[in-house]
Amino acid sequence: MVESALLAAYELATVLAPFLVAYAIRHAHARRTGSIPVEFAPAFAFVLYVFAVLYVTGSGTLYDLLRQTASWGPNDLYLIPFLAADPIGCALNVVLFLPLGFSIPFIWKRVDRAFTIGAMGFSFSLAIELSQLLNHRATDIDDLILNTLGALLGFALYRLWSNRANAARSKHVFVSERLPSAREPALYLAVTFAGHFFLFNEMGIAKLLYGF
Repeated sequence: MVESALLAAYELATVLAPFLVAYAIRHAHARRTGSIPVEFAPAFAFVLYVFAVLYVTGSGTLYDLLRQTASWGPNDLYLIPFLAADPIGCALNVVLFLPLGFSIPFIWKRVDRAFTIGAMGFSFSLAIELSQLLNHRATDIDDLILNTLGALLGFALYRLWSNRANAARSKHVFVSERLPSAREPALYLAVTFAGHFFLFNEMGIAKLLYGF
């Protein structure tokens, strides 16, 4: 139990460490340029969600590549969409990326276009799917399609909520145009995925914890 908790804490650290560095650099840049960085709490919550996705999907790492002892087989890669789709699995893949599509425009108000959200969801999902080739988890085009759809549906839910919230406000309320950069969510997605990919050595730490 303790070993499992330590392993999870180590995996979380590989995501949080690069995020904290990126966040500090972003704040230093904001002070020099007068731009507005996003507050720490929502950015931190977003990164925790990203970690949860990487954890649930079993994203591959550099150390999986270094331990490769066998070539890829037909059960590792599925390129024909919905050839043998599992309805429950499809639904879960959509739900998994719903928070991505909702949270990004909720936190970063400048990211307000479906194309941008879809591109972020697609890119993040593609990175995960390609990395799974390194640990022989199934890389499935269905997951890529459904994850992207989930991100877009999350954005649609955000727009519905936003439109209702705006309608309830007075039209005379002033809204500042100085908002955090739209590039921040892409930055945090990239650095957290890279941190997990380059720093998380599951078998290495497991050997230390379990002594095998």
